[in-house]
Amino acid sequence: MQKSLSILFLLFTVSSFCQPLRDINYNYLYSPDASVYVHLKPVRNEGNYAVLYSLSVKDTTSLAANYSIVWEGRSSLSESEGDVVTLQDVEVTRTGSGFNGRGNIPLEGAPQYLVAKVTSASGRKTWLFYTPLRSNYPLNNYLLSRGAPVTQSFVHTNDTFALALHSDDCFVSYYNRTFPAAAPAFSEAQTRVSAVMKVDSVYRIRSDQQLNFPAKGLYLIQKDTIAVEGLAFRVEEDYPQYTKIASLAGPLIYITTRQEYDRLEQTNGNKRAFDRVILSITAETDRAKVLMRNYFRRVELANRFFTSYKEGWKTDRGMIYIIFGVPDEVFRFDDREVWNYDNDRFDIRFNFSRSSSLFDPDNYVLIRDKKYERTWYEVIDLWRNARF
Repeated sequence: MQKSLSILFLLFTVSSFCQPLRDINYNYLYSPDASVYVHLKPVRNEGNYAVLYSLSVKDTTSLAANYSIVWEGRSSLSESEGDVVTLQDVEVTRTGSGFNGRGNIPLEGAPQYLVAKVTSASGRKTWLFYTPLRSNYPLNNYLLSRGAPVTQSFVHTNDTFALALHSDDCFVSYYNRTFPAAAPAFSEAQTRVSAVMKVDSVYRIRSDQQLNFPAKGLYLIQKDTIAVEGLAFRVEEDYPQYTKIASLAGPLIYITTRQEYDRLEQTNGNKRAFDRVILSITAETDRAKVLMRNYFRRVELANRFFTSYKEGWKTDRGMIYIIFGVPDEVFRFDDREVWNYDNDRFDIRFNFSRSSSLFDPDNYVLIRDKKYERTWYEVIDLWRNARF
């Protein structure tokens, strides 16, 4: 199965879909209703890039026959098409929603942008997903779970993993830190994370040992603790979908008053006390149910799409996603993402500037502006009245 999948997904006739990467509307990246989703994660190693990828589809029936993927290299975002790229040493593993894979591209001669072009055989639809291949990309390792590469930015406590690369021992730095939630879009001040964070503990691991992470928090695996490269990821328990009452208070900070939020935190997992606070906001039981169901569906999606050094719902993109929903348009550039909402409820644009760090090379920070204040409170009022 592994070999046949590898051949099938690499040897497909190139689609006629040609468009500059900068002109594509990428809102399907963040839509829960998207037919196809591909997550790309390059890892810079000695002599090559290890390209980790996962493809998930809505309909897994006849996956191999209905969806094909071709790799393409482009030198700029303005190019309409590029050259076919062949990944070396490809391994593909079938999953419940699609497949996970990994392959190598030599550092020498690597394209500026690696594009995964996914085509649906039945509908003749094509989706483009791309990632830059940066020479200074700090990610230089990855985890394996049951032999398959971990492409997401979070794992769960006490799951077992193996380190994919390096033959030498490594160091694990653990940061037991609670990061703040994103400030509102109109806030004139925002909390910045220091480039240097205090480490709570450091321990050595062998490259061939099985790994598990029993404590929640931020982890960083490095060959050398003073290096500017490594593998950072979050370890969580009740995640990305929150199922415990104790987990629900935090994300509600965006739509509650200070007094309401304090009361929610003080419930300490007591469902009856928690429900009383929510009911005091919505005034009706049915509205309370609608609010909680719809709000925490977006929280779950924010955690899946935007988990960084902190939980996805705490990030700037996660916050905007929860409050405003899936953008109508998403445009991606080297230094920013632009989200446009142009529908019956909103007519607003948000700009996110790339703010890379060792802990998240693909982090984005919202460019805040006072002009968002009126719309922000109007939307919060819709949430509090369960209008979503």
